[in-house]
Amino acid sequence: MVDLSQFETFETEKDRHQSPWRFFFGRRLSFYLAFIRIVLRCRKFSLQGRFDNKTYFNQSDLIRIAAERHGAKFKITGLQNLNFDGPCVIVANHMSLLETQILPWVVGSFKPFSVVMKKSLYESSLFGAISIATQSIAVSRENLRADIDVVMKEGVEYLKKGRSILLFPEGTRKEYFKRSEFNQLGTMLASRAGVKIVPLALKTDFLRNGKKFSDYGTLHPEKQVLMEFGKPITIEGRGKTEHQEILDFLETTLSGWGVEIKGDEE
Repeated sequence: MVDLSQFETFETEKDRHQSPWRFFFGRRLSFYLAFIRIVLRCRKFSLQGRFDNKTYFNQSDLIRIAAERHGAKFKITGLQNLNFDGPCVIVANHMSLLETQILPWVVGSFKPFSVVMKKSLYESSLFGAISIATQSIAVSRENLRADIDVVMKEGVEYLKKGRSILLFPEGTRKEYFKRSEFNQLGTMLASRAGVKIVPLALKTDFLRNGKKFSDYGTLHPEKQVLMEFGKPITIEGRGKTEHQEILDFLETTLSGWGVEIKGDEE
């Protein structure tokens, strides 16, 4: 497995070996069969009480390898911005299923962490045991006030124990970026816990969201998977200035990659 803590940048090698199974099943089905095998293995380990941070990291790296073997080309920059002592809050835009499966390898190379995820995944038969084993934080997305209370309470507890928090302030996956849809929950949490916040820009439309089933989308090898971590930010006061700094970083980085930027009037 690749330990990213030794790098500032990671990039898929140009001559990456491709899976022969894509010729038999097609690229999409072949990838998802590999993906499901890994998820089922993770579920088994979770039910057996053997799904620790190292296993989480390794299995996520296997998903990265499976994606590469089906055409994904990763470029991850700014990794040095995770290489500091202590936990942090990481806030990212949310584009596809891919980042939730790959980031345990990326962030887990540096720090143990928990993900803020929708409650339906936490309660599902497939992902439920994994969510519990990885100490994820479940939100309903039905009651904003209640969700904020859950994230603030459980998030602060984890951060005080040295466990970082990854959250997607947009809530749902979007192929565009709009500043007003990226809420301040991350800065609020970092301020309350007294930790730094790290912005993360993502372009993961290699794996598109499905039309009938959002988690079963098409693969687009022509689209490079891009991830960039910004510099860690110390929150002062209520974090309004720092929140704008995060939005500026995301908007500038994403627009440079060709992601659609929407104004508040749209």
